[in-house]
Amino acid sequence: MPNAPLRSLQLVTGMVQENCYLLWREGAGECLVIDPGDEAERIQAAMSDRKLAPTAFVLTHCHGDHIGAIRDLKAAFPDVPVYCPREEEAWLAKPTLNLSYFMGQSVTAPPPEELVDDGDELKLAGLVLKAILVPGHSPGGTAYFVEDGDGRAPHLFDGDILFAQGIGRTDLPGCSSHEALVAGIRERLFTLPDETIVHPGHNEETTIGDEKRLNPFCGLSNSD
Repeated sequence: MPNAPLRSLQLVTGMVQENCYLLWREGAGECLVIDPGDEAERIQAAMSDRKLAPTAFVLTHCHGDHIGAIRDLKAAFPDVPVYCPREEEAWLAKPTLNLSYFMGQSVTAPPPEELVDDGDELKLAGLVLKAILVPGHSPGGTAYFVEDGDGRAPHLFDGDILFAQGIGRTDLPGCSSHEALVAGIRERLFTLPDETIVHPGHNEETTIGDEKRLNPFCGLSNSD
């Protein structure tokens, strides 16, 4: 089913309302789980309801609110690999790095089976995800661009890099500068097709075109 339409499901998880996504092709029996932040049982139930089996757990970055369900999901699916940005491999095991410690929690996850570098193409579940590194909110912040085919709009799963009329925070431990994040968004994400559907780590979906026009932090109308 290489030309079947993409399907995605947004699951808002945990106390900080993080977006976990299931991604699959219509009619397929396998899916990707992107940023399983919390509520592993609900994520499993969502897959079961749609008769989907996970092929990989894919991380945009490794803050605690994006990795909290991995341990339980790996217990349920021990052979399913975790794909993690290389720059943040150590964060999975250290609550002080993934910042869960500072929220009164101690979130950890097993080590990843696969490390993701900028430009990698992940061929998983009948999909091809292109990794786009945009540091700023975190050193390994990675967006995944996915073509749909047959003239349908492509998709971008970007964690906490770019939001609907917002961008990721840059005032947390381990963050880079606001300027670096804005530059990365403009140089690496705003070159994607305007119709690209952006699936962020929090809040509602948007498009690249809308953010180029309307985003008060990085929109091109605000360029210096």
